Amino acid sequence: MLANVLRLYVINISAFGAGVLSIYFPGLDIIVSFIYLLVIAMEARRAYELPLNQKIITVLIWQAPAIFFAGICITAYNFMGLYEYAIFMLQFWYTPLVGLLSLAGITVYSDKPLYYYLLIYLPFISCFYYTVLASINYRKLFHCS
Repeated sequence: MLANVLRLYVINISAFGAGVLSIYFPGLDIIVSFIYLLVIAMEARRAYELPLNQKIITVLIWQAPAIFFAGICITAYNFMGLYEYAIFMLQFWYTPLVGLLSLAGITVYSDKPLYYYLLIYLPFISCFYYTVLASINYRKLFHCS
């Protein structure tokens, strides 16, 4: 389980660098976002044999920084002055997905764009994405022997 968490953090930090570099080339950031999702899916597949509680603990530890900052955004609790920076920290954490988030630029509620709300809910979406993919029996699904 610890190895899975460490691999997820390494993937996230490595993808951060790729995300930053890809922002300067139009369209490449969207490709990097899909590659990031694919790599996370492959990592989730490696965790198939872990018990469900360990999968959930793994993903919660991986997404703990994002869950913390999303909680600050949702509750508007100004923990040590972090409320003003919470949405920025979420953008920082999800830099690999900036390409996909930038496609949701429409304003939906209270003069805030859709990607603002996506950033707040992305920790929970990521937890669900990883846990579901880690729970699928691919051999049974594709009838492999």
